[in-house]
Amino acid sequence: MRIVGWPEEPDSEGGIDPVTIVDVDFHASPEELRAIGNFMLKAAAELESAQSRNSALSIGIELGNSNPSAGVGVAINVVRSSGD
Repeated sequence: MRIVGWPEEPDSEGGIDPVTIVDVDFHASPEELRAIGNFMLKAAAELESAQSRNSALSIGIELGNSNPSAGVGVAINVVRSSGD
């Protein structure tokens, strides 16, 4: 598994490039953790289906961002390109 994240701030040239994340900490309420868990179960089923058809998949869940100065929300996405 590879976990990819996006920095909150752009680099010195104004770009936002993905970074590979090696550790993930969840600071969430029980309801948010349940939403993530339910999404992951659904995503696993949809990923199996996409793999069996060799088709692309892009699904996600949006969560609230508790950072008052954040310019973006919090999202968890599962992505599969056809042929992966």
